[in-house]
Amino acid sequence: MTTCENCGAPTAWGEDFCGACGAYLSWEDRPRQPEPTAAPAPVAAATPVAPATPRAPTVPAAHAVPPRPTVPPAVPAVAPTAGPVQPGAPVPALPGPAAPPVEPPEPPAPGELICGQCGSGNVPSRRFCRRCGASLTDAPVAVRPPWWRRLSGPRRPGRAAPAAGERLRRRVWRRPRFVLPLLVLVLLLGGGYLARAQLSAGVEAVRDRIADPQQIHPTAVRASSEQPGHQAALAVDGTNDRSWSPAGEGDARGEYLEVELPSPVRLVDLVLHSGVSANAEQFLTQARPRALTVTLTAPGGGVTTRTLQLADAPGPQRFRLAVSGVQRLRLTVDGAYGTGPGRRVALAEAEFFRRP
Repeated sequence: MTTCENCGAPTAWGEDFCGACGAYLSWEDRPRQPEPTAAPAPVAAATPVAPATPRAPTVPAAHAVPPRPTVPPAVPAVAPTAGPVQPGAPVPALPGPAAPPVEPPEPPAPGELICGQCGSGNVPSRRFCRRCGASLTDAPVAVRPPWWRRLSGPRRPGRAAPAAGERLRRRVWRRPRFVLPLLVLVLLLGGGYLARAQLSAGVEAVRDRIADPQQIHPTAVRASSEQPGHQAALAVDGTNDRSWSPAGEGDARGEYLEVELPSPVRLVDLVLHSGVSANAEQFLTQARPRALTVTLTAPGGGVTTRTLQLADAPGPQRFRLAVSGVQRLRLTVDGAYGTGPGRRVALAEAEFFRRP
């Protein structure tokens, strides 16, 4: 660190112009940092000295004749050549030393003043450029690059081509800097989506609990098959002393009962009355469904499936569904109790409850 000879402002090594007054800084007559002294050269071995010749007698200055100066003959300079050259032929010039590669200037850092003449960066306290001495009165301030440029990291300046004999460096793969922020962003978005879905499901569950379900009656009903006197419409007639039964005997696996609702609703509960009647004596006279597959269909084609296990007992059995947008429902028999010759599976009543 030294001072400017013109204004006395502090200056640093490498600055060509003073930041306070803009005067040119000459570093030739200024003391530099001390350089390491070279080791003394080894003293050569003593050599024999020739005997001194006798000196001529001294002549007084008044009678001394000044010696005539001798001028050595001019010898034309001949450039070194790589081989013999024919007399009279032009001598080819040897290539000089290669100029050192010019390093590109460093880009201005955020907050520095950008010189309008050379583009160099200067600290905000300077009034003149440190490289060319131009005024920094109206110089713009370097701004911070946007975040999408900072993710990829600073650009590396171009490197000079390798010289002859220089070994090329192996290129090592490095993970780009934007991979980790992008991964974090994807995880945050995925977590937000899952949290939103869980929150929505929790809200719907709370509304189902506090609401008073209302019964909804289907507008149409059909079955895969019907026993005479036990049509499909008897399963939704509002009484439990008449029932639907398929045409065939046995466990009725694959037989189904399907209903249409008047509009898409959030179906909360399903109440089933198994057997031919709620009376215990009549209940055991026919087979009863043991497992049912419930297929819930929305108007857009979305399908939700539930598997219900029924108890082998007369009376209503309530099942929680809690499915939104239901307009069609199918009950498929997957097994039965009390099967045997002459016995058919019977379903006395099916009731549907929606959330208001």
